[in-house]
Amino acid sequence: MFAASTWRQFAFHAAHLPIAIGAVTWFALAVGIGVPSAVTWFGLIVTAFLVGGSAWFAAVTRRMSAALLGQEVVAPTMRQPRGGPLAWATTRLTDGSTWRAFAYLVVGFVVTTVSFAISVSVLVSAVGALSHSVWGRFLPEQTGSDGLQHRGAQFLGVFVDTVPLQIAFAAFGLVVLAAVWPAVNHGLGSVQRAVIRSMLGADLRQRRLAEVTASRDAAVMDADTTLRRIERELHDGTQARLVGLAMTLGDARDRLRNRQDADGSGVDALVAQAHASTKEALVELRALARGIHPPVLDEGLEAGLASACSRTPFPVTLRVELPVRPSPVVEGIVYFGVLELLTNVSKHAGATAATVDVASEGPELVVTVVDDGVGGAHVSLPRPDGQGTGLVGLLERLRAVDGTLEVESPAGGPTTVQLAMPSGRSA
Repeated sequence: MFAASTWRQFAFHAAHLPIAIGAVTWFALAVGIGVPSAVTWFGLIVTAFLVGGSAWFAAVTRRMSAALLGQEVVAPTMRQPRGGPLAWATTRLTDGSTWRAFAYLVVGFVVTTVSFAISVSVLVSAVGALSHSVWGRFLPEQTGSDGLQHRGAQFLGVFVDTVPLQIAFAAFGLVVLAAVWPAVNHGLGSVQRAVIRSMLGADLRQRRLAEVTASRDAAVMDADTTLRRIERELHDGTQARLVGLAMTLGDARDRLRNRQDADGSGVDALVAQAHASTKEALVELRALARGIHPPVLDEGLEAGLASACSRTPFPVTLRVELPVRPSPVVEGIVYFGVLELLTNVSKHAGATAATVDVASEGPELVVTVVDDGVGGAHVSLPRPDGQGTGLVGLLERLRAVDGTLEVESPAGGPTTVQLAMPSGRSA
């Protein structure tokens, strides 16, 4: 009846309420003890401890935000103190994120309390209207403005004590429960997310530094993985074929040198085998090189994407509208990204058709892939067996060029995946 997000947002209001009560209690304790004792150096340390304790409540709130509100909040980075306890206290008390978290003890209490009260009031009112015909008969009789006795709740000055009014009241409760209450929860959840993000998250500079660090680490890991894959494929495939080719040619040479094959048929067979092995090694080398830089991209991004779309077992509509050719790096990310997405659709979505749109939006290149499959796609963490990480790998590729990935895939479909990145245009 309701989206899962509605219940998760309501669960956040309810579950965060006791935490908010504990937080405002800690705030009162910190003010009551910390302010009077801050005049001495020992009291300053105590004050820093009490004010810094807000970080515990902030950490719990960030985890709940990620689990129930669907918002990952990057924790602010604390400056490392140099020196003894007094230096630690000074560093803590001069850190802006500490005071923002401390202020959230009160702000979060107000926002959560009001959100919970509003959500519960709307929910109880809706359920009460729906079930009025059951419990309304137990209300005491009251004399209405018409001078008659009525038994039932009043709504807009009218006693709900007749069958038509009860049906209308139940219908009103159903509308509130099915439409108003979810909208209220969504609005309150948006307020919670905004407050948590602004008061408990890293500032713009820290977020940018975290993104750059993550992109750098991802690029290093991706390069290492690529090198290991190339080494493994060269060792297990091409190298083994070339070793076999060398042995075959050596055997043919020995036979010719020793004249052991009078009619030459054995040598012909060995040469034919060597020739076939050489062609297979060349095919493997071409495939390996294609994984590093597909030659089809030399003809342009549209040609590369057309090649990728032609390999799917279902029809794919491709639309490319780019006034200027992107940089080679961006072309490679788009090509491999679309290839990864279409491969995922083929394996998991059960789709009958898909569309790939590539267009420029200002300085950004935006790629939108839509399929009519079963939905349920999401960016999942890597499993121990290394499976289910395609979108994570794509996200890391995008982050390396300051790009973003958005996935909208409700159960039953359709699935829409959008990649956005700076185009890095070249003339």
